[in-house]
Amino acid sequence: MENKENAKKANGKRRTLSGIPRVIAFVIGFTLSMLVFYTAFRGVFLPIIQRSLSLCMLLSLIFLWYPATEKSPMDKPSLIDSILVALSMAILFWTLFSHDRFLLRMPFVSEMHMLDRISGLLLVGMVLEGGRRTLGWVITILAGIFIVYGFLGPYMPAMMAHSGMSINKFVDQMYLTTEGLFSSLMGLAAALLFIFVAFGTFLQGTNADKYFMDIALSIAGKKPGGPAKVAILSSAAMGTISGSTIANVVTTGTLTIPLMKKTGYTPEEAGAIETTASAAGQIMPPIMGTGAFLMAEALGVKYMDIVRVSIVPALIFYFIIWTFVDIKAKKKKMKGLEENEIPTMRESVIGGLPLFTPIIVLVVMLVMNYTPFLAGAICSVLLVVMAMFKKETRISLKKLALTIEQCSINMTAISGIIACAAIIVGIINMTGLMIKTTSIILHISGGYLVATILLEALIAYVLGMGLPIATSYIILSTLGAPALIALNIEPIAAHLMIFWFSQLATITPPVCMTAFAAAGIAEADPMKTGFAALKMGSAFYFVPILFLFSGLVTGGMIQILLVGLLAVAGSYFLVACIEGFQIADLGIKQRIMAVMIFLLMYASTFNT
Repeated sequence: MENKENAKKANGKRRTLSGIPRVIAFVIGFTLSMLVFYTAFRGVFLPIIQRSLSLCMLLSLIFLWYPATEKSPMDKPSLIDSILVALSMAILFWTLFSHDRFLLRMPFVSEMHMLDRISGLLLVGMVLEGGRRTLGWVITILAGIFIVYGFLGPYMPAMMAHSGMSINKFVDQMYLTTEGLFSSLMGLAAALLFIFVAFGTFLQGTNADKYFMDIALSIAGKKPGGPAKVAILSSAAMGTISGSTIANVVTTGTLTIPLMKKTGYTPEEAGAIETTASAAGQIMPPIMGTGAFLMAEALGVKYMDIVRVSIVPALIFYFIIWTFVDIKAKKKKMKGLEENEIPTMRESVIGGLPLFTPIIVLVVMLVMNYTPFLAGAICSVLLVVMAMFKKETRISLKKLALTIEQCSINMTAISGIIACAAIIVGIINMTGLMIKTTSIILHISGGYLVATILLEALIAYVLGMGLPIATSYIILSTLGAPALIALNIEPIAAHLMIFWFSQLATITPPVCMTAFAAAGIAEADPMKTGFAALKMGSAFYFVPILFLFSGLVTGGMIQILLVGLLAVAGSYFLVACIEGFQIADLGIKQRIMAVMIFLLMYASTFNT
């Protein structure tokens, strides 16, 4: 899972607990998971109760599982960690005890108790520390910069200045209201995100990913460059579950990358194909790396509205990757895998059918407008039931209990990211920075749409160098989407474009963690792998433009399909030009002609 990779970046790896600390960690993790499932079936608690339970218990797990430094003990929490765990639970108890008073008080006016002030400041500090342990210094420093900006507002340049805030006002916003740490972002993490992380955890616990891989092998294994096409299909399937780029690389790449090298791809090409296919998992419905949920929350629309408009763009992207590997395979005259290396379709489908049923039920329930929270919980339980039908997938009571606990553990990195993002968004709202940033962006771009797009693409790339995609999207959509909307862009198109732009840093040198992970498996040069992935992932640059200037996102079904077909056809010629091959090698004139065809077909989709 991606949180493991984040832990490695921060402080090496997660602890191996034993004894009493292990029991405590299990009790907290298991209890939190069960509380989330309980609220999915019986209804959520009041906002501060639901969100404080999730935040404080997840912080406790972070301090138990993740060491503070490389020198910290790896088999047990340090004394400081134990104190932080105790403080997390104490703040939780104080919050629950004071909940009625929090509801009745008037924000920024009513009296604040000393323990409110202490709890609020400690909780903010622990969130920053939790973000550092799970993700690294970048998110902590960024959140710290926003906090400093909040206090130093009167001393900032005129364009960025605001009235500032006191300690009491800061604590009021962050702790005593639902506009800071207990905002809708944390509500999203405490319910929707948690339940879908749990669904993915149960899928992996029942070995469903193996059956996805087997089906991909049976479909594409025999074709020229078969392992590369298997990587695309399996990454698309895994993307519908996790949407995590590094998780996709680790899950599918350990099999596909060696097979790609075996059939003739260079190590850099094999790593780049897996990188790009895995990155596309972030844009593949229904999960989209939590993007669908975040966008629905930001736009105030239904979750299925985001999924519906994202299907065709995701298919276009996967077609482009498929075309790259197909043309490259034909150019190198590659062959597919041998018969004995490929499982039969019948065996793969029949073997995995019990585990695929909950996924089908999930999609049906979402289409029927069941809440994603309830649908995810029902299908998680259904998955455990269906796994009992086969000996290979059956879960023992002990494994079931550990898998339930693992749901909470897998949420730790996400919670650290979301909580730090909640601090940032809270400061933005309190200081009016969103309005100021919109004015600044429009001033720099001169009010020209193309310049605004280029500026936001650059910001997304820079943010993505040090932040996860979800955090980059939250910050940029809060600060940048209003500028696009002010230029008469439909809100859903603006947010979807920003989300696609936020994917760029994971595959673009010099900082491209997904490419680095794939290069490690492929034993390839990381930078060369990154540049090869950038070439194959170029659709991250030009497909989002269609969101703004064509009906790919905002049009009717016929228009969406027509734009999609033209984009697919035009992209084929672009890939042929980049690879210099179609049926045979292409000369300069032929490549120029291919680019012209691409541009004409692409431009023909624009609204006039």
